[in-house]
Amino acid sequence: MKKLISILLLICICLSFSGCENADTSSAGDTNITITDVFGTTAELNKDSRIAVCYGSFAECLQLAGKEPIAVTNDAVEEHELEFTEDVVLLGKNKEINLENLIASNPDYVILSADLSAQVKLKTSLEQASVKHGYFRVDTFDDYKAFMKQLCTITDRDDLYQKNVLETEKRIQKILDKIPESTEKTALLMRVFSTGIKAKTDDNLAGLILKEFGLLNIADNHPSLLEELSLEQIIKDNPDYIFATTMGSEKNALEYLNQNAISNPAWKELTAVKNNHYVLLPKELFHYKPNNRWDKAYEYMAKIIFPEIFYE
Repeated sequence: MKKLISILLLICICLSFSGCENADTSSAGDTNITITDVFGTTAELNKDSRIAVCYGSFAECLQLAGKEPIAVTNDAVEEHELEFTEDVVLLGKNKEINLENLIASNPDYVILSADLSAQVKLKTSLEQASVKHGYFRVDTFDDYKAFMKQLCTITDRDDLYQKNVLETEKRIQKILDKIPESTEKTALLMRVFSTGIKAKTDDNLAGLILKEFGLLNIADNHPSLLEELSLEQIIKDNPDYIFATTMGSEKNALEYLNQNAISNPAWKELTAVKNNHYVLLPKELFHYKPNNRWDKAYEYMAKIIFPEIFYE
């Protein structure tokens, strides 16, 4: 009899532990994770939350974290060439969000860009509609890393964080490890659009890479170039490298650049031009956020500036 009681007690204990394990497993998928935007605003989300994304590169980040958005802006499809299922709602241009379609998509959370004033202005309307939302900014790899950490925590996909962030970071570090500790090379980074040209510094992806590579950006010594490019100043400083990125229509931007700089005979006398060190940077790596291809942006510039190292 005692033996029977002991066996029954043992069965009860095992069933009890089994029940605990099942309870833990069932609640794991319902765990809420806090996401924090650049303004410190927080929201609770989980991997089943319905997320709308109002910026193409951020939509790609969400996909890289293992989750499909329920709504995206047109640039996600037209510029980033991302693929979505037919039921994903298109919200219009990222500077002209169709607010009615956004709210009608019934999102649990909306990811917006802190760099687009048109999106920042949506804050009041979203609050009035009781739609949770957050503003994000990704200018550097560290920004991307932090943003992806939050997304991959929500989706519970540490494997994708390892693949799309940490592996990329390792490849970047291998490139940086080969860069000389000091260099006397100088550079000019230009952002060109259809109505103007401005110099950029390390608040820009390419500018930050130049800084990490140890180059002196001539705009650091001439802040006026950030507002209006001066060909006279460029001629005077005569940088070793000139890099350009375009905004908007590349065709119209390059036409403006040609009319206001390249067509000037003095342009052809610049050291960078004579040495074929004037480079139009590809949009997919330097205008749009490269995300899991960030190492490709570092590699692209490293091969131009240090060919003796990266073409061994």
